This record gives sequence, structure tokens and C-alpha cells, in this order.
Amino acid sequence: MKIEVLLTVAAIVIFFVVKAVYDYFYDKKRLETYLAESFGCLPDCEYRVGKLDSIKAFYNMDSSDGDLDDITWNDLEMDELYKILNHTRSAMGEEVLYKLLRKPVFNKDILDKRNKLIDYFLENESDRIAIEKKLSRIGKDSKLSFYEYFMLLDNVKKETPVIHYIINLIWLVCIAGLLFNYSIFAGVLIFNILFSIGSYYRRKAHIEMYYHVFNQVIKMLYCAENIGKSNIDIIKEQTSVINACIKKYKGFKRNSSLVLKANGGNLSDIVFDYFRMLTHVDLIKFDSMHRFIMENQDTLLKIHEEIGYIDFVIAIASFRKMNEKKGLCIPEFTKEKRILRFSDGYHPFIEEPVYNSFDTSNCVLLTGSNASGKSTFLKMTAINAILAQTIVTVCAKKYISSFYHVMTSMALTDNIFGSKSYFIVEIMSLKRIVDASQNEDVLSCIDEVLRGTNTIERIAASSEILRALSYTNTLCFAATHDIELAHILENCYNNYHFEESVTEDDVVFDYKIHDGYSKTRNAIKLLSVLGFDSNIVNGAKNMAASFEKNGLWDIYG
Repeated sequence: MKIEVLLTVAAIVIFFVVKAVYDYFYDKKRLETYLAESFGCLPDCEYRVGKLDSIKAFYNMDSSDGDLDDITWNDLEMDELYKILNHTRSAMGEEVLYKLLRKPVFNKDILDKRNKLIDYFLENESDRIAIEKKLSRIGKDSKLSFYEYFMLLDNVKKETPVIHYIINLIWLVCIAGLLFNYSIFAGVLIFNILFSIGSYYRRKAHIEMYYHVFNQVIKMLYCAENIGKSNIDIIKEQTSVINACIKKYKGFKRNSSLVLKANGGNLSDIVFDYFRMLTHVDLIKFDSMHRFIMENQDTLLKIHEEIGYIDFVIAIASFRKMNEKKGLCIPEFTKEKRILRFSDGYHPFIEEPVYNSFDTSNCVLLTGSNASGKSTFLKMTAINAILAQTIVTVCAKKYISSFYHVMTSMALTDNIFGSKSYFIVEIMSLKRIVDASQNEDVLSCIDEVLRGTNTIERIAASSEILRALSYTNTLCFAATHDIELAHILENCYNNYHFEESVTEDDVVFDYKIHDGYSKTRNAIKLLSVLGFDSNIVNGAKNMAASFEKNGLWDIYG
């Protein structure tokens, strides 16, 4: 009977050992398969309300005047572009990606080094998957970014550890005292148990939210240690920095399992929870870990930056793979001022884009009707200029450009909370571009200059603002419905237009840029196409014809 019981127990043990080994290799293989198959696909990240603002916090720590400003970021819907690019595997990666998108580079050598890293991971699948497996162990949080979690440590309520040592001393005294006076020390023992549990949960309630922070830090440190051991020559610059930094954190990792498990809990950890509850060893270790991390924040953030950068370049490699059919290129930069040339450029948001090629060293004025493609062309131009100087990847067949500070004034709204009208917001937006153009090489994209005011003052003020920009090193792209501007500025702006074909029952846009300014007026024709009463359509035609002939509007009787 005893032998049967022993054999049964042995069989159960062997079963669980085999299953554990099988699960380990199965999960490992499944992760490798997922990493291989998802590379080059649209990321499926989850963004809860406020998550992007949380990710932005890491950038805000290091923002500067030369960065992509909020107006430009919002005009170009860069949050949506960020989501397309965010193929990162770690919390560090998604924060560094956001930060670097806001920080265009003006040094060709830096961009060349960045491109080599991206290209390497695009071409070397085994090394890429090996790194991504390590990064995946860190993972991401759907609510907050790592940096915002990390900054929460400033709010930890400090408490003297003396009480924890007293509890453990009483344990020792009681265990020894039971041998001499059971009744007295048993009572003290029960009191100590109750007091230990009560004080434990009181303190734990204050600091438990920070355990997640430490858990993320431990995960990051283990990942850093593993990446630091990688024998990939092209990331030696990053791994050497990582290895130097993690040496300082060896003491931090030591005995960290008293507080948490970097890779999750198991049965032994559940049992150990009771030991923690009675001895407070995790609270003691927590206080020492918190003190250490506060004294070595810069080192930890340096590890964060280097891990995030490696994750960032792999994410961009995935973006290149994802768009290889639509066409991508590595940008070329020239020392000449106000140069922009590209072939078959397109907007990265559009699944089936219409390609446009362009070459200019002069400011550009775009005309054409609504929905003809002017705004999309402006956004495509600005976004590709940003991508060229951040991810060294352009949505075009070929791209040659000067280095630019990209600034836009496009999708503005009334600042209700600031009590500013649309016109005031518009003026302030344009003023920042004019001011920057005095000292920097700016690529500015402006959609419908001063649309918030009357025709006469709009044309007068717009022409002066655009003329002033043309006398600087600014390469200005401006879209307008005011054909008058095309004539007024023809000596300092090159005219281009987008056009459409209007039939009896449809409007067809080719979304291609054409030389010269728009000579067609189809707004009234569109009234008919969209089903307006013929009296309204004919009345509008007559009013327009009368104004063109007499320079005055007819007065209704």
C-alpha cells in the first residue's frame, strides 16, 4: 500500500514537472512565432483614456524649444501616427518613441547611426526576435506609462522601520519564552500576531500601489542585464552604457523577491506571503529599495533611455516592413537652404494613396476647391519632413531636403477656456512661425491663412505675412481659396493647384498637384450636384457674374 501511494505521489510530481517544462518551451515557441508573424503588421496596442498623455510625461521631462510644438503635433494628428509606429514591446520603448518623434535631429551623423540600427534589425530576424523576447518580459501597462508610475515614488509616505524590527524581536523573545512560561508568552505571541497583521495591512495600504513600480523596475533591470549580455556588435554603444548602469543596481535587485517577483507569483510565493505578513520583511526591504532608487534616479532613467532606444529602432524597422509595398526611402540631406524634393510621396494614414512628386526651393501657394487634396498634401509634406529627421524613414520613393524646424498652422479651434476667439488663436499661431523664421530654417505649412476675418483684411494681412516669410530661410507652403493671393504673391511664391471634374451628378478629384493657380470655380456647380433647388443655383450664378462684371454685389429687393 505504501509503495502504491509513493508511486502515485511520484507520478503526480513527474506529471507536474513535465507539464511545467512543456509549458515553458511551448510559451517560448508561441512568443517567438508571435514576434515573427506580427513584425511588419499594424500594431494592436490598447490606448485607454489618458494613456497618451501619460506616455507624453517622459518627453515633458526633457522638452526644449527646438522640439515639435503642440500646435504642429495636433495639426498633423501625430497621436494617430504614433499609434501606427508604436510596434514597441516595452513601456520604455513606447515612451522613447514618443519622445524622439517630438525631437527632430539636425545632425546627419546621428541620423546615419540611427538608420544603421533600424536597417540591421530589419534584415536580421534572429537577433531582432532575441531582443524582442527580452523586451516582451517587461511589457506595457494599459493605464499609465512607466515614467509616470516611477514619478509616483516621490509620493511614498515615509515611515520609520523601527516598528518592524520590534515585531521581529518580540517573535524571538516569545519563541524562547514559551519554553519557560507558556501562558504568558503565548498571550504575547497572539498579541504580536494580531499587531503584526494589523500594522502590516495599514502600511501595505499606503505603499501597495508602488509595488507595481518596483515590479516594473525589476523587470527592466533583468531585461537590461540580459540585453547587456547580447553579443550584437551594432548595439555595443547601448549595451556598454547599460552594463555600466546596472552595476549600481545590483544591490537593489538583491533579495528583491522579499518584496515581489519579477516574473509573477507561484505557490511558494503565496506561502511566503504569510511569512511577509508576520515578519514585515517586505516592508523593510521596500523602504531600503525606495531609498536607494530615489538616490539613483538618473542611473535608472539612463537604463530606461537605452532600453527604450533599442525598442524604438526595432519598432521603426517594423514600420518599414509594413510599408515596403507602398514605398519608403531613406532621406538625403543637403547643406543648401530651402530645398525640398521628393518622388512619389504619400500620406502614411492613407491605405491606397495617390502619389505626388514635387521639387522646390521657393515658397509655394496652393489653390483649389475644398476636398481637392490641398490639406492632405500640406500634411504629407510636413509629416514626411518630421519622419525624415526622426525615424530616418520617408513615405516616398526618393527624398532630398534641407534640415528644417517644422511648424504648421492648420487645424485651429477657438480657445474657449482661454477666452480667445478663433481669429486671435490664428494670429498667435502665425506669429510663432514668423518669430521662429527670424532665427531658424523653418518648413511651415499654413492652411487657409486668416480664415477668421473678412475678405479685404484677410487678403491684405495674409499677403504681408506670407511675403515676410518668403524673405527668410523659411520654406512656406500655404493653401488658400483667395485667388487674389496668387496674383499678389506671384513674384515670391510658386503657384500650384489641385483640381476636380464636375459632371451632372458627381465630383471627381484626381488629388494630383498641378502647375499654376486654380482657374476653375466649381463651388456653385457643386450646389447643383448635391441637389440644391435650381432657383438657388441660378441665383448664385447670376450674383457671381454680376460681381465679376461690376465689382459690386447685387442688393436684394
